[in-house]
Amino acid sequence: MKSAFLRLASDLLSIPSIKWLGIGATLWASGGCLIPQEENYLSELPQPRNRPPRIVESQVQPSERIIRSYGADLCSLEFSVIVEDPDIGDLISAHWYVDYDPTHSKGADLEYSLTPSSKPLREDRAYFREDFGALGSKLSTPGDHLVEVIISDSRLVGREPQPRIITLPDGTDFADPGYTATYAWFVKTVPGGDCQ
Repeated sequence: MKSAFLRLASDLLSIPSIKWLGIGATLWASGGCLIPQEENYLSELPQPRNRPPRIVESQVQPSERIIRSYGADLCSLEFSVIVEDPDIGDLISAHWYVDYDPTHSKGADLEYSLTPSSKPLREDRAYFREDFGALGSKLSTPGDHLVEVIISDSRLVGREPQPRIITLPDGTDFADPGYTATYAWFVKTVPGGDCQ
């Protein structure tokens, strides 16, 4: 007569190997980890990173990128952009350039600041105005011209944004990058129009 233990063993050995695999997997999954795991909790929230601003292209003025017959049909131009920045506390600066020449270290022709807002879409526009024949107007010279605006959420050196240095709670410094966005118009100034 077989003992109960031998009978159980012989019954188990007759189970196909697939069933053994299933039983093994079930036992393994239900067993969990026998080695205790460390629990690490955040002591404070991580430092939020700077996010890039953008120019809302559907609302730029003038809406055409190529402006023909300035000085003949048009005697004044007004350029403007609306800016959206998810970091609502950032001060946004708009740097306007007319016929920028990288070989000269002259700064922007006009700088305009957009104050922080309570929502990402800034309420005020960054403007640049030109009147034909105004003293010092580069656009009054007949020929092709380029009008550019660079918006930035950090200080610019040349035309490059500079990172903000943030001291973290552990005493290390972190360079949070600054961002820019740009938009450009081409202006064709013609001589001999009604604006002279």
